[in-house]
Amino acid sequence: MKKRVLNILLAFFAISSFYSCNNLLDVKPRTAVDAATALTNEVGLRAALRGAYDRLQSTDLYGSSQIAFAEALSDNGRGRLANGASTNSGRLSAQLQSIIGAHMVGWSQYYLLINQLNLILEATPKVTDLSPAVRNSIEAQALFLRALAYHDLVKTYAYDPGVEVAANDRGGVPLVLTGVLDAAQVTFPARAPVQEVYDQIYKDLDEATAKLANAETIPAPAFANAAAVNALYSRVALYRRDYTTALAKGNAALLAGAPPIVASTSYTASWRQQVHPESIFELPFTTPENIGVNVSLQSYFTSTVAGQPNTVTGGFGDLVINDIYGNQLFTAFNTNPPGFSGLVDQRSTLIAPGAVFRGNSVLRELTKFYGKNGQINLDNIPLIRTPEVILNIAEAQYYLGDEAGANTNLKRILDARYTLGGSAVSLTFNYTGLALLNEILRQRRLELAFEGHRFYDLKRNGENIPRPGGLPVLQYTDIRILAPIPQGDLDANPNLVQNAGY
Repeated sequence: MKKRVLNILLAFFAISSFYSCNNLLDVKPRTAVDAATALTNEVGLRAALRGAYDRLQSTDLYGSSQIAFAEALSDNGRGRLANGASTNSGRLSAQLQSIIGAHMVGWSQYYLLINQLNLILEATPKVTDLSPAVRNSIEAQALFLRALAYHDLVKTYAYDPGVEVAANDRGGVPLVLTGVLDAAQVTFPARAPVQEVYDQIYKDLDEATAKLANAETIPAPAFANAAAVNALYSRVALYRRDYTTALAKGNAALLAGAPPIVASTSYTASWRQQVHPESIFELPFTTPENIGVNVSLQSYFTSTVAGQPNTVTGGFGDLVINDIYGNQLFTAFNTNPPGFSGLVDQRSTLIAPGAVFRGNSVLRELTKFYGKNGQINLDNIPLIRTPEVILNIAEAQYYLGDEAGANTNLKRILDARYTLGGSAVSLTFNYTGLALLNEILRQRRLELAFEGHRFYDLKRNGENIPRPGGLPVLQYTDIRILAPIPQGDLDANPNLVQNAGY
């Protein structure tokens, strides 16, 4: 059994590793790195850290499924065919129908990533010829990535704080904080309580923040700097319902160099740039890393080719805008906030008709991921953008009783997304009570659509999940709200408990 687990945990040493000339941006591929010696010098440490970032490109993680599956499990999109539950390629259909077991699939890849990071964190203090600035940089980034991995795990496989379903609650996820290189090191941890997992995430982010105060310059947004650490902290705290921390860390992210939100008249162009100008943390892809037509985000979400008429077919366009069934995302391009009319939501400019040869009708598709530099299926993927941080702050302010502050930050979003007669606007409003909260959450849905947030936002608020095409609403108390733990991990770890109902 230990050999089976070890083979999984050591998989990353069997694939290509990397080396660095001077910094992370200079990393180039190299093969056959010995696991026993790879982390004994600066070159090896930087290479291993770059490899950890690259693992996020996995199609089980942010290369594809962590975003596409989360959208299919929510109410933002519908399938291309029939009643909105079927798709052209057959992919995502199970998630759209909430078929039991059809959920997120990142468990194994995240724990492989965590093992990589644990080994880096254990090895870095032992490399004596590192400058303090380099050591702090490597450790801070590894701590950030481990915090990201654990938050993605706990929000997927466990209930969020404050909205637990007691009858189905099996706790959080296993906390593994030491690296594994041989069978003798393999342990079989049980699921830690959710609050304990959040405590560890906070600890990692606190330590990362402290180390970044005396670290080398980290090139953003491809690598995590102080703005990224604080932005992730704000997100995590919002899920934890720790609104004081969500507010403080969100403001810290903005002060630490998060890029400004783009003006409304620049919104469309921002999604056509290779690096999104609002990205605090972004996953870059180079030409050899093109995921291809089957499961790239462009192929999942669009069926056309940039710059070509919709008689030219590109991807499958499996998940299209849910503007026919159920709780609509965009309605006839009109998403005016309460009390306003005649405004044009610039986010709707990314909606385009799909290919005429895909499915049973021409349906509207969201083209955020549309092939950078004209290369189909190749996009950098923004993982944290400044508007999310502003919306985190506004939501936290609402719950802390600061409605004036929440309105001020909501205005930052509205002014940057709506135009009137082709010109920018400066809107005046004063929403109160639930109307304020509802508009913050509605703008969050519009702003972050098809970026992998909607399912998790519904889940963290304990809400039911509307389904497309008249399918039954998925009740929050249903066991399908949580993802199943892979059976192979259950077989290997006798202390691991499966989620209820699987």
